[in-house]
Amino acid sequence: MGVEPIPAGMCKQVQMMPWVLHRANSLLAALPLTQGLEREVLILGKESRPDEDRLKQLIISSKLTSNSSPSPGQMVQSLALSTAGDRWDMERMGILGDAFLKYSTTIFLHYNMADTCDEGDLSTVRSKIVGNLNLFHIAESLGLANCGIVSTRMDPVVTWTPPGYQSAAMVGGGIVEENVVELDKEMVGWVVGDIRGWITREDLEKLRLGEMTEDEMKVLARGRRKEHKVGGVKLSDFRLVSDKAQADCVEAMVGCYLLHCGMENCLDFMARIGINLSSTSRVEEVIERKQSREKVIMQTPQKDAFCSDQVRNEIAKLQTLMSSLGADQIEKITGYTFKEKSFLLQAFTHPSYGDNRLTASYEKLEFLGDAVLDYLVTCYIYTNTDADPSRLTVIRSALVCNNMFASLLTDIQLDQFILHCTPGIYNKIKEYLDDKWWDETQPAEVKVDKTLKQINEEDPPELDMVEVPKVLGDVFEALFGAIFLDSGHDLSVVWSVYRRMCPTHLNVLRGMEIGMDWNLLVMVSRVLSQDM
Repeated sequence: MGVEPIPAGMCKQVQMMPWVLHRANSLLAALPLTQGLEREVLILGKESRPDEDRLKQLIISSKLTSNSSPSPGQMVQSLALSTAGDRWDMERMGILGDAFLKYSTTIFLHYNMADTCDEGDLSTVRSKIVGNLNLFHIAESLGLANCGIVSTRMDPVVTWTPPGYQSAAMVGGGIVEENVVELDKEMVGWVVGDIRGWITREDLEKLRLGEMTEDEMKVLARGRRKEHKVGGVKLSDFRLVSDKAQADCVEAMVGCYLLHCGMENCLDFMARIGINLSSTSRVEEVIERKQSREKVIMQTPQKDAFCSDQVRNEIAKLQTLMSSLGADQIEKITGYTFKEKSFLLQAFTHPSYGDNRLTASYEKLEFLGDAVLDYLVTCYIYTNTDADPSRLTVIRSALVCNNMFASLLTDIQLDQFILHCTPGIYNKIKEYLDDKWWDETQPAEVKVDKTLKQINEEDPPELDMVEVPKVLGDVFEALFGAIFLDSGHDLSVVWSVYRRMCPTHLNVLRGMEIGMDWNLLVMVSRVLSQDM
């Protein structure tokens, strides 16, 4: 019998076949998560930094785009974990999706919990909607772990089974890997999937041939675990995907829709998977993950901040309060003129200030402003740097922390306009300002050290009695919540005011492309803002 030669080109093609089938399977798994495509193009491409103007249009503008859904190839990127070792992963998109979930849910709760002004109550409900537990249940209902998520590195010999095939069958009937999974469930007190770390490939072969029973394998695994004799096998038919990884993929899918299709299409997608933030939806329905395929109706912008129709007519009282507040000076400092002055009054009213009975205190606006600023800063960082996910998260945390906001508020001297009747607040602000004045008179290296402690929200050890008053950061966030409402939910207006008020705050991103240490960049930004 002769041997037919195989051309080298064909041999290479055969070697590529497992990867081609693996990729095709990923695309087909992502296909049901896309909607309304005129042409279902199964293409892939490494995520690159989009044109900045286009990205801002997609993220900051709520207008519809030509794409109602990302392509399956784009969706695959949001389902690939970093452990898969692919050319891309979902982590950057996940950060974008997380910020948008927080932002859109906050707006929904602002209007649907109109009678609640307590920030704690609002935060509790928001965490029920955007928390990892709820997102995991959504991923579970979509079956992401079973087929969509790519969690392990592709290895044709160890971790891959051709479509339509299963792992080795047992001599007495059944599938080896299915038996291993069932045994894992019986290991009381063990972490899910832990049994794989205490058995070997040889043990699986004995189980397949009937040379070892299931009970014997459990005893063997317990014994090795007790003696710390590590084994370790990988399964080709099953994947171990943590609850958090599944929740992160839901965030990444939201980020994918936002990035490629705009806000409104992203909200429609969220409604389809169980986060329906339409103005016609109730809070209870969102918590219960009630799905909807109807078009999401955006909330109508709030007209004013008055507590009731009765106080709305107390024009003289409003004028007195606005005069006490110094509204004209605030508008001059911020460069923004409020169309509805009641929003500005609410933003600077502390809960202790009893003279203002026209509006509520700033707490609810603070809750809103925090989400708006977090979202905008995240979009800016995502647009202006290719930073890896961990660095992106750290930079965002540095730019939107309460201590930094407090410093920015005092830099432009808006702290003097806060309406309150608590001596303790006045004393804390005075101590903080004295400390800040002392800090500004010190050499640059001392400033740098102090700035890092502010970024990390730590109190300087040499001034343990001086703390950054939370009210300062809260009022800063409330001010931007007020601008957001007064502008009719126009994020571009909010962003322009933020950039005008904090021109050096975002210098942290300068030099990112040449790999400068982010701590140094933040320090430079902070020192520059103090010297203005």
